[in-house]
Amino acid sequence: MINLIYLLVKYWVRFTLHLYCKRITWHDTSILQHRHPLLIGAHHPNSFFDAIIVGAYMRLPVHFMTRSDVFKWSWVRYLLRQLQMIPVYRIRDGKDKLGLNDTSFKEGCTHLKNGEHVLIFVEGFCDHQTTLQPLKKGAARMLLQSWEEGTSVEMLPLWMRYNSFKDFPKTIDLMPGIPFGKKEMEEGLNPALTMQWINQETAQQLATLSQIPSPPEKNKFNRMLLPLAMVGFLLHFPFFYFFKYLVNYINRGSIHYDSLMYSLMALAYPFWLLLIWFTAAFFLPAGAAITLPLWAIIGARAYVLWK
Repeated sequence: MINLIYLLVKYWVRFTLHLYCKRITWHDTSILQHRHPLLIGAHHPNSFFDAIIVGAYMRLPVHFMTRSDVFKWSWVRYLLRQLQMIPVYRIRDGKDKLGLNDTSFKEGCTHLKNGEHVLIFVEGFCDHQTTLQPLKKGAARMLLQSWEEGTSVEMLPLWMRYNSFKDFPKTIDLMPGIPFGKKEMEEGLNPALTMQWINQETAQQLATLSQIPSPPEKNKFNRMLLPLAMVGFLLHFPFFYFFKYLVNYINRGSIHYDSLMYSLMALAYPFWLLLIWFTAAFFLPAGAAITLPLWAIIGARAYVLWK
């Protein structure tokens, strides 16, 4: 059952992504309305920004298999669980922790049985990779476990491509494959061969999807929008460059630049709009001041399209 925090965050993310990304293209939009549970086996090039994109657009709730080390503090753990994240333990977390994955995979299977999606990054790590890396066994294990429990769930391979891992604004392509399930599998395979077949099918689709070209970028920009774009720039450049400096300072060359930059700005943006409103109220009539945050939003989108 979907919770209120997840729902509010989902639609706020979908809104603010339009102010951070110039274009987000799903190459098969029908998959977004898929009404049956999917184990989304995704390529993982850009830290937790990948999960943000997928969760924002899928119609059904998405649960996210997430590295366990981010669950260290109790208040963070509570928030992440409200956002439907499930901890996954790796060998670097300690061999004694690997057994906890039994509970995590069981939880993922329960959500699939309840008709919701689960996102897992099939390569098992993120390093700004733009080519397919060897697949881990986690996704195949969860799919097989769901089948053994009688859940009619399919695997959806998903390839993700970014124009840059640091430049603003973003253009993002998401290439979903063809969902496949138990009925496509050869009969009589033992569990080990079944998991091998799942990974082979997933890897083949991801390799094919990675070769799909991005659509050509449109160079046309309505010049009538240029004044709005400049308004957007003037009302946001202190906000943007503050976070750019902050993230460059705390990120220190790690793979989390986009994730931190977007998340911090999305979190702080309502307060920035309030600051614009309160500041404008000192210089403009009340009716004009209250509309300025709206013009700021429109201007921000115009600037993203222009840049």
